[in-house]
Amino acid sequence: MASESTSRSVHLLPFGVPTLIIADDPQLRAAAAAAYSHWSAEAPVADPALELRLEIGCASSIDVSFEIRVKGSRLWIAGEGIEGTADAATGSGHARVPASLADDPVALTELIDTLLLFQLARHGRTPVHASAFMLGDVAVVLAGGSGSGKSTLALAATARGLPILSDDTIFVQREPEFAVWGCPRPIHVFPEDGPAGSHPTRLRNGKLKKAIEAPAFTLKAEAAMLVLLERGERLALTAISAADALQSLMVLDSGFDLLAEESSDAIAVLASRGAWRMTLEKDPAAAIDLLAHHFAGD
Repeated sequence: MASESTSRSVHLLPFGVPTLIIADDPQLRAAAAAAYSHWSAEAPVADPALELRLEIGCASSIDVSFEIRVKGSRLWIAGEGIEGTADAATGSGHARVPASLADDPVALTELIDTLLLFQLARHGRTPVHASAFMLGDVAVVLAGGSGSGKSTLALAATARGLPILSDDTIFVQREPEFAVWGCPRPIHVFPEDGPAGSHPTRLRNGKLKKAIEAPAFTLKAEAAMLVLLERGERLALTAISAADALQSLMVLDSGFDLLAEESSDAIAVLASRGAWRMTLEKDPAAAIDLLAHHFAGD
């Protein structure tokens, strides 16, 4: 894939994959660089695996919502003032956006995430619906369906001073070596579960959530433990087999089911490193303490 002029490109290594974001508009380019500052490459990317081109369109709108359609290796985005595509087979993407989007970092980041993560998920970085926090060098991966407590436990981990890998989706790399990747984004919890103080609210899958900035993030872990979450009356942590973990997690939520075979392989490799089932009660801090004591000997 031919690279572009350095002056028009943002050079990145998201999940370790050489990537270019190309934009003629300097404000749009600066906004994209800020959104992906954690992934900034130390040297220019000479041979990118992925390229995303951004340009300002003619339309302008304060409504930057968009609809997504996926077929095979291709994704399409359409909305008021926005149109874009991503093709994982060629490693390329393109989006035309209203000028106002350069002044809306949340909306621009969501758009870029949609286009890039779609391609990265088909580039050996398989998404798994899970949160994760770090205990030393080990990622404790918390898996379960929507409402199982993933984000609430991620928030409780930050309160204990533990770095977060992700609050909702991790990306599993199986080759050439195992790794779990996270994307530094706010933790989204229901307003009643969030801390006191002023925090922005956003609609996530049609539900109003508080967006809480985590004080510490980790981008990558090379060791992991898998914990399946369920609700119950008493806090408990029980070892389970890798086969049981895989069976429990293979009812995939919408979006994750687009990569069913890859998801099965990713969950299987996670579970092979150790799997547990955790029954949650009402106190998320107690759950984090139990996990820390069990896995780190606190």
